Amino acid sequence: MKKHTKMSMLKRILAIVIAAAVAVSILTVPDVEVSAATGKVKSVAVTNLPAKQLTLKKGKTFTLKSKVTVTGKASKKVTYKTSNKKIATVNAKGKITAKKKGTAKIYVISKANKKKKCTITVTVGIPVTKVKLNKTKSTMTIGKKQTLKATVTPKKSSSKAVVWKSSNKKVATVTSKGVVKAKKAGTVTITATAKDGSGKKASCKVTVKKASAAKPVDPVPVTPLGIKSVKIVQGDMMEVTFTKATALTAADFNVWAKRYENADYLKKYTVSHVTTTDSITYKVHITGDMVFGKGLYIKVEVPKLKLSKECVYMEDTYNVENSVTLSYKVGATVKDTRQRLGIGYANYSISGLPAGIQYEVTTEATKQVMEFSGSPRKAGVYDSVLVYEDEIGSKYRLTIRWIIYDADNLIVCDKEEGALNTNWSSLFTPVYAYGGSGSYTYEIIRAESDSAILDNCKITDDGDKININAKGIASGVYKIRIRVIDQKDGTKTGTGTLTFTIVDSYYIKGIVRDANGDPIEQYCYSIINKNKYAEYSNTISGVRYSTYNLSTKKYDGTFYDEGLESGIYDVTISDRSGSVSKSIYNLTALPRKEGQTSTDTDLKMMFDVTLPVYKIKIEMDPNAPEEVQGFTKFATWRDVAGSKYYNEGTTQYLPNGTYHLRCTGTVNGTKYVFYVDITVNGSNTTAYAYVKE
Repeated sequence: MKKHTKMSMLKRILAIVIAAAVAVSILTVPDVEVSAATGKVKSVAVTNLPAKQLTLKKGKTFTLKSKVTVTGKASKKVTYKTSNKKIATVNAKGKITAKKKGTAKIYVISKANKKKKCTITVTVGIPVTKVKLNKTKSTMTIGKKQTLKATVTPKKSSSKAVVWKSSNKKVATVTSKGVVKAKKAGTVTITATAKDGSGKKASCKVTVKKASAAKPVDPVPVTPLGIKSVKIVQGDMMEVTFTKATALTAADFNVWAKRYENADYLKKYTVSHVTTTDSITYKVHITGDMVFGKGLYIKVEVPKLKLSKECVYMEDTYNVENSVTLSYKVGATVKDTRQRLGIGYANYSISGLPAGIQYEVTTEATKQVMEFSGSPRKAGVYDSVLVYEDEIGSKYRLTIRWIIYDADNLIVCDKEEGALNTNWSSLFTPVYAYGGSGSYTYEIIRAESDSAILDNCKITDDGDKININAKGIASGVYKIRIRVIDQKDGTKTGTGTLTFTIVDSYYIKGIVRDANGDPIEQYCYSIINKNKYAEYSNTISGVRYSTYNLSTKKYDGTFYDEGLESGIYDVTISDRSGSVSKSIYNLTALPRKEGQTSTDTDLKMMFDVTLPVYKIKIEMDPNAPEEVQGFTKFATWRDVAGSKYYNEGTTQYLPNGTYHLRCTGTVNGTKYVFYVDITVNGSNTTAYAYVKE
């Protein structure tokens, strides 16, 4: 009995042990299953950027591609978040939109584990448009090092950094600073990719060779023949410099142009001639209907040498200080008041805006524009200062004077004007006056003004303008004090100062001839000051008769302009229709003497140009109606299609070709339409005008 009891007890203990073991196994197995089912998030990355940064232009978009590395069955889904929606936004699919200039962070966050994320720094600014390496191919010896240098375009890119990569690290490695180390024989491609996510990159093919068993004697270095530099000197001439002397003629050069960086070179220039003094630097002159324009991409080729090089004809840079006056009534809406901020993108700041006035900077094609809006709240005079530097390095400081007025008060502000000392008459409002009734009378306060100019200035009969004759007055700055009186309320008055600057005038003189070498009577012209911010003579153009010689009673072909300020000018002369033209560059205007005229023989002749045109004399057809016989006062001639204008009267200057022209004329009160058919073939000719029945 006792033995049986002991056995029963032993069985019970054994059963308890087995049950406990089973329970333990039941509890531990599910833990393994749960781990396998859920897994873990190891990392979150963005795969379509070379680095954790991105630069976008305002308004542009970019979609991130994310990669989530997990174990097991963990979710690979992510969410996106921005640190600053005003700078850049991101949607649920990873699409980033650049909103305004600045920097924001975009977070790519794992849904399964929010601690796992990738951060991308987004800059709204100027992305890289091109990456260029100092070498495109290179040969190295095992164990040697060399440094590749990457240059990004434009120079004002928000990020200039690049990411370096080797296509085969066993052949050659590259550091983050572009240092390449040759490891073993073979070929490898080293790539520099813009770090800003623009996708722009450049590569260098590197061939690694084994070191020679015996070091040869270093040969005398031989400079390879190449094009060292290309520079646009003026609108019709470029300077090409080679690495060493080589004999070339105009026929050896091809010159091309394009407007956009990624476009093809389709415009080919005609090279008229080249000059050189050392066979190293050549001045290459072009001719034809198109000159080098600012902003164009230019390529020069020398096919027989298999050489070519490109350049960009850059805009000139300036340091400009200027001022402008704007006026608005209290409560009025400010609109259509805009200021271009130079060329391309710009850094800018503005201060001192009147209460109620705001501004917004927008991007339009290749420029930024500051536009003002709002409504001024309080009468007064306010000076705003706008400072900006554009993409090519020009610096500007613009003072904006805001005159805010109402009907209760009269506001008078000083004014600055000026003229060349050849100017007979300058008619304008003498000072700034606003408020009150809006109608004013001006008086010169003679006792407070500079006496040297008083005899040459007067208020007009109706009292609302001043007329100043600067001719004959010495150059200088003159002060004229002005009293302003409200025409409808004489109790409202004010005073201001007109500062009038008189500047010495300069002249340019030349002669214009036809294809026979004879003087041309009438032509079109333009005079462009190289300083586009010149105050008194910037761009002058029009139709002009040459000087008429009273002794010979003929036009002598002289071009003369004395209404210029000191400076350097480009002059273009063309026939009346603009079919052919010649430009003369970098003419320095000379000081004009008092009493000087275009016929003075001691004046310097600065140019002598020939247009490929011939003189055409127009006479009345003998078969025309009797009432128009002898008529010569033809109006401006036009081609029959009406798209081009020609000279008026009985003389035309035309290049070779066939022309069908028409014009009007009135004879004894009757209006007629005259026609003339002209064929020019290398010589002067006479054409006959007729009237269609």
